[in-house]
Amino acid sequence: MKRTRLQLAERFPELIARTGSSQRAFARTAGVSHSTIMGLLHPELHPGRRGGMQLRTAWRIAQAYATIARITSEQAFDLLIVERPVEPA
Repeated sequence: MKRTRLQLAERFPELIARTGSSQRAFARTAGVSHSTIMGLLHPELHPGRRGGMQLRTAWRIAQAYATIARITSEQAFDLLIVERPVEPA
């Protein structure tokens, strides 16, 4: 079984901005820290982070976006979260 990593879609900042919310306010709504969002968006700037997230975090983000954008959680997950293969070490 190939390992994968859940990451934010490249369009995440644009999609959040379209709702009229800042990334900081969105993080509060989702129940995650702003530093988590920034670490997911820019893992290269955050030592110790690899840019992936737990499934639970991904669903928190998707559910918050679904509420704001008035779409289903599944639609939000498909828009905001991408699954990428993990490179072997």
